[in-house]
Amino acid sequence: MNEQRLRQLLVEADADVAGMALGSQDMVSAIRRRLRHRRQTQVAGASVLLCAMLVLAPLFRRSPTPLTVVDASKARAELSLIQLQADSQAATVDRMMKYQRTLNVRTSAARVERRGEPLERIQRQREVTARLLTQNAQRVSEEFGRGRGEAEYRRVIDLFPETSWASVARRRL
Repeated sequence: MNEQRLRQLLVEADADVAGMALGSQDMVSAIRRRLRHRRQTQVAGASVLLCAMLVLAPLFRRSPTPLTVVDASKARAELSLIQLQADSQAATVDRMMKYQRTLNVRTSAARVERRGEPLERIQRQREVTARLLTQNAQRVSEEFGRGRGEAEYRRVIDLFPETSWASVARRRL
């Protein structure tokens, strides 16, 4: 019985250690989850507290404010001022939206312009590859003879006929 209990304790200890042996990536994600959970709990607590304060605030009002009678002409004047402010803000929003549209047009034009860059990158890679193959052909012809080198030069011409290194290969043939 004592030996059985000892084995059970060892098995449980191994299981605990296996659960604790996290990789560095697992540990980082676990810490991030814990921090995210803590942050969410804090935000939720603050939100609940704020809601409770907003619900209870009207109950602690000292004295009710008396209703005031507003003169109609005064109300019309105030309403016209509010209308002017609203029109001004609407004009500002319209200008900002127009500016945002011009930025979007500029950004899309820049994207269209950048689309040409991959073709240039591919052409540079072709040139580099053709240069490497031409240099390899020269090395092969020096080491193994002209026949094998000519085959390599033909390969450069076949694969990359529009590159400057293909013309170099043609001259060397």
